[in-house]
Amino acid sequence: MLEILEIKKHLLAGEIESALLIVEELEEMGRQSEIRNLESFLVILLIHLIKIQVEKRITKSWRSSIINSLLSIQKRNKLGKKAHYIYPQDWQEYLEDNFVPALVNASHEIFGGINYQELKNICDRSSVLDFANVLLQLTYSHSQEELVTEIEKKLKVFCA
Repeated sequence: MLEILEIKKHLLAGEIESALLIVEELEEMGRQSEIRNLESFLVILLIHLIKIQVEKRITKSWRSSIINSLLSIQKRNKLGKKAHYIYPQDWQEYLEDNFVPALVNASHEIFGGINYQELKNICDRSSVLDFANVLLQLTYSHSQEELVTEIEKKLKVFCA
């Protein structure tokens, strides 16, 4: 709210450049907030993919959580008809940045809880990240209903 009052003050004083700088800062803050929201769903996705890989099984709950995370990412990632907060080629950076938090959380759940270092040693990081990226790419080219079907197909392969 203070930012809006400051913008108004600058506009009334004819200081257009100063007002535009504040608008740009607000725009960036909003973008960062949306990206943090997307990252929270990304961590959930990674946690369940790690659990599937390490425990070599999948539960209905994990499957549901993966599907819901990807549907949420698909919905929240849209900035317009063709614009996105995170573009397809940019996911790798976000996957890398969020892998450790996902690993920490997964370590509390895998086999009733194991040491982080132990999980880090037995988890195939690149396999999980590559598969997560495959799933994320689907969010750009499928309707929600098609996305669910495609995720189900891909999970069968990942779990095999």
